[in-house]
Formats: sequence, C-alpha cells, structure tokens
Amino acid sequence: MKSKVLSFVEYDQVDISMYKKVFKLDEKAYKKEIDFIKNKNSTWEEAGEVTDGALIVCDMESANPFFNRENVKIMVGQGFFHKKLETMCIGLKKGTAGELDVDGEKVTVTVRSIQQKKIPVITDGMIEALGIEGVSNIEQYEARLIREQKKKIAKNEGYEAVQYVIDKVFEASTFDLKKADWKEMTDHEIKRLKTISKEQGLNLETMTPEEFEGKMPFSSYYELFASVQNDSWDRLCGYLLGREYAEKSGVGYTMEQYRDDIDEYVKFWHETKENAEKINTYEYSEILFYVNYYYNKVKEYVTENFFKEEK
Repeated sequence: MKSKVLSFVEYDQVDISMYKKVFKLDEKAYKKEIDFIKNKNSTWEEAGEVTDGALIVCDMESANPFFNRENVKIMVGQGFFHKKLETMCIGLKKGTAGELDVDGEKVTVTVRSIQQKKIPVITDGMIEALGIEGVSNIEQYEARLIREQKKKIAKNEGYEAVQYVIDKVFEASTFDLKKADWKEMTDHEIKRLKTISKEQGLNLETMTPEEFEGKMPFSSYYELFASVQNDSWDRLCGYLLGREYAEKSGVGYTMEQYRDDIDEYVKFWHETKENAEKINTYEYSEILFYVNYYYNKVKEYVTENFFKEEK
C-alpha cells in the first residue's frame, strides 16, 4: 500500500473524562471468590449435635420404604434428600434416636455420625498457595479482584469511549490516503463476504431483502457495498496506525500466525481448511491484524482509565 501516516495524535492524549464512571464493588462476586478460598481450605470436624450444613450418617426406620434406610448420608439443609426431614434433624444428638413426623409419615432417625464443616479465617498462606504471580497476601489478592471487576466493567461498557478516542485521533491526525488502497480495503471485505455467501448457496450481488434477513443488516447488495466502502476508509486509517505502533514495538504478522488463525477459524466455525483460507486470505488477515492491534491499544487505554479517581 502507498498510503501513509504523516502525523498522528497519541491515543492516550485523548480526554475521556466524560465517559469515566464511579466504581461500585460487586459485593456478591467478591464474596464468591473469597468464599471459594475459604471452602478450599475448610476441614470437617466431629460434632455431637446436628446443625444446618452438617454432614450426617443415619439410620431411618419407617413404614414408608423411602424413609426406611440404613447408613444414609445427608448434607443437612441442602434438600438433596428431603428438605423437611433434613430441617427436622437439626438438634438431634449423635447416637440417639429421634421420632419425626414428616408429612404424616412416622420416621425414627438414629444419627450415627455428625461432621461439621469448619470454615477458616482467610490467611496470607492460603493466598500464596494459589500460585498467582505477583499475589502472595490478602491485600494483593483483594486488589486483584477489584482490578478484574473494573476490567470486566470497562470491557462491557467502554465501547463508546473506545470509538470516541479512535474518532478523535483520526480527526486530529494527517493521512496521505490513496484511492487505490481504499478500494483494496473495500475489495478484500467484499470478496470475503462473496465467498461466505457462495458457501451458503447465495450470490451476494443478487441477494433479495429476504435472503439478507437474519444474515446481514442490509436489504440489497448496493446498500451493503456502500456500508463496506464507508467503513473501509476508517479501516485504512486504523490499519496504518496499527502498523505504525506494531513496527515500533517490533511486532509483525507472520505466516506462522496466519496458519494459527486459520486453525482457530476452522475449529470455531467448523469449516474446512480450504474454505477457511478462501474466506480469510493472508492479505485480509494481515490487514485485520494491524487494525485490531491499534483497536486493542486504544481499548487497553480506556480500560485502564475508565473509572474516576477515588478521593
């Protein structure tokens, strides 16, 4: 391609303060992660009385065959055996028989063993045992959980901010764009869509509104072409900036990576390798690599700066 970047604004110089949010911790998700570690390090201890959550082994006698059993293991309160009976077992002593009325059924329950789970207080040692790089204590683990929550929110809600940054960079930068390169960008995408349509037994140029429905948000080939052509202008700019940043970092698209991309496409879309290579040519994949390289740089910037500073 003969198009080039003459000057450009760094994406991290674009102000995104209007998109920044106040972070609110997802207490439920946070507690789930902490409880996972506690449960992982929990122990079972012998107990003398049945409590909610205890694991008991008991014998049951009843005229009802369902309740007439021996050596039954029950996790009290979970409802896996019989919710009402489990609740009625709470308070029974080990080795003693209890007479229960379960929905009109007389059941004698003799508890043979009781084990109660002991949930420990979380320690730095438990955190270190997780083997997470750079995380060896509770404070570091909690900070990591918060970072992950922020990252997830930013990824889900930061699209507008990412697009805003890209638009501002394009507006403030100077490109020497060639019509031939713009056409090449358009042709690559149209050729790809034609190949996909052909695999589905359709001719992209003659598709009817009904044939487009459910596949692409267009009603005619000309409407589709106009959209692709319009997007290709921005794609060309993104490609040039992506290449600029990638080359500065010593990153490039290789044939080895292309083969890996094709293998992933085959696996995900259940396509043949031959069809995958027709749909995603090396040239198209290389363009997409640099476009995505730049997009991901901007996305990373937005993700890291998506929340207002805490006072």
